[in-house]
Amino acid sequence: MRGAPLVSVVVIGYRRPGHLRRTITSFLEVNTYPHVELILADDGSPRRMQEEMRELPFHKFAFSDRNGGLGANSNRGLRAASGDFVLQLQDDWNCRGPGGFLEAAIEVSQERPELGFLRLTDPQPEVTYQVWRSSGGRTVRIYDFAQPFADPYLYTDQPHLKSRAALERLGPYRESRYTALCEMDMRDRFNAQREIRAAFVEGFDAFEHIGSDLSFNRPLPHARIGMLMDRSPGLRSLARLYRRLRAGGKPEATGR
Repeated sequence: MRGAPLVSVVVIGYRRPGHLRRTITSFLEVNTYPHVELILADDGSPRRMQEEMRELPFHKFAFSDRNGGLGANSNRGLRAASGDFVLQLQDDWNCRGPGGFLEAAIEVSQERPELGFLRLTDPQPEVTYQVWRSSGGRTVRIYDFAQPFADPYLYTDQPHLKSRAALERLGPYRESRYTALCEMDMRDRFNAQREIRAAFVEGFDAFEHIGSDLSFNRPLPHARIGMLMDRSPGLRSLARLYRRLRAGGKPEATGR
């Protein structure tokens, strides 16, 4: 691996100090990559919870005194990141390994810079991909580009490593109280661009979900409608038409 770039580990949290503790503890127990900065972004949890969170082994705390939603909280954490790569986590994931998953993802991205988004959870078998083997012998799934407003979630807020180039290309999250709208907007922007590709390194499904109680990912009523429209074949077409009409009959912009 060329050099040893800094990785900013940005954990997005809200009102779940117990889950948060398990997330960061499991990461520190498994991770073998030494050059990391640990950042916690909290979205206006009660002060007593924030005080408890400050006892955890983070290097930087990006706290808000009010709840602004997933997009605002993610942007706050990403603004604090100074690394060449960002490992983005939410506060309800257990790191199960194997160790070396950061080394593998960084090695692949350095050899193929266009692979700026490395999934660290399920390998997304329903999305078409090409197999490539790195010079270090790693087997990598390189996902085919999706069409704008298509269904494949090549971009996901599940644990992933992304390069600084990917951060700059995709831009900040949409800041909305509705979590699903933030995620769908970023998915659509990722699908619409052709500079950054998503990939998965075989054998490094490194994280498992540990629960969604009290989650900022719990959909609010309008977000539930949006998610239903996005998942139903008939309503999905109406949703795509609506987004295009809202954008003046043209595809939505892919950057900010």
